[in-house]
Amino acid sequence: MVGKKALALVFSLLILAMPLTFSRVSATTPSVVILVSDNEADCTLAEYISNLTGIPVVKTPWGVYDPNITTKIVSYAPDEVIIIGGPAAVPEEYVEDLQNLSITVERWWGTNRYETDLAVLGNATKKFQLQLQNRLIIVAGNDTTAIQHALKLAIKEKAMIVFVNRTANVSRLMVKLKVKEPKMALIGTPLSNRTIEKIKKQIEEHFRGCNCSEIKLNISAETALQAINTTEEKLKLAESMLENATSPAAERMFELAEKQLEEAKKAYEAGKYGEAYGLAIAARAKVDFVVRFADMDFKKKLHSHMDMMLNRELARLEIQVKFMEKAGIDVQDAEKLIDSIKGAIKSGDYDTAQQLMAQLKNLIKEKYRAGKSIIKEKHQPVKKHKH
Repeated sequence: MVGKKALALVFSLLILAMPLTFSRVSATTPSVVILVSDNEADCTLAEYISNLTGIPVVKTPWGVYDPNITTKIVSYAPDEVIIIGGPAAVPEEYVEDLQNLSITVERWWGTNRYETDLAVLGNATKKFQLQLQNRLIIVAGNDTTAIQHALKLAIKEKAMIVFVNRTANVSRLMVKLKVKEPKMALIGTPLSNRTIEKIKKQIEEHFRGCNCSEIKLNISAETALQAINTTEEKLKLAESMLENATSPAAERMFELAEKQLEEAKKAYEAGKYGEAYGLAIAARAKVDFVVRFADMDFKKKLHSHMDMMLNRELARLEIQVKFMEKAGIDVQDAEKLIDSIKGAIKSGDYDTAQQLMAQLKNLIKEKYRAGKSIIKEKHQPVKKHKH
């Protein structure tokens, strides 16, 4: 069947991001969960908010839908889910899953990681009443090492993380952030130092000076290897998705990413860690392109194969039912409906299958509402007794 390998791989992914353990304040809305992709910029924003509020974060691979991730979210029994990133990063299927369970979904995003950054800062400050300092941590939006350092510094100082690239307009940024003569830290590595220098010049022109400090990080062998390994893992995922894609552009981009990753490995072996890091980061950007186009191709094929589309939707719901069963909720009636839907699909009675599917969705929604307290109790961490 078309897409069988891709479905098997995607449905087997299960990634949960645990927040870092820096100081935090009590969450104002404990029934909220943040859903974000593993994109380094968006993920950092999620972890930043988590550390300031205590709100849990769940990660999904960039551009990939996995129904097991939905059950990870549901395990918190939330009333609301905040998605950080656009539909290309965090697919709309998650929104459908959550809204089908009557969970409120709010998406914070912009047209790219830089606009998403501004949207998240504005929304988070307002929603959670965060008292951030008049301090900016400026970092290139694609420089993973610099971003990780920026996160630690931002949490420590309750500063705003601002992602930039070479085309960033500092004057526009300052107006959007509503800051006046803030203290700033500019963080770069050999990958982004030129970008940071350009931004610094803009800052000096805008404020007629620069109340800022510069942090220039080096790339170690460990950091370069980590970037290579991360890109290699993403490349494997992209390759499996490419099996069901027909886009020549995606195939070409995959080949370029492969070549760039090999060059990164050679540079690493030669002890050129900065170069290896830069090549791995560049290859990763190409992999995201491949994932996006392969996913678009796959969804087009789904619409021309009704049985496959129904089976995929049923698989999503079946995973939710199994999760509820493990949580201790009675799902026998849901399991009977699933069997009936499978029979209708097998016999080609797609109208009946769709009608039964609608019934199953309503039943799952009812069971979630009735069983939220059970799910919450199951998810509560075990309290340690003092001796």
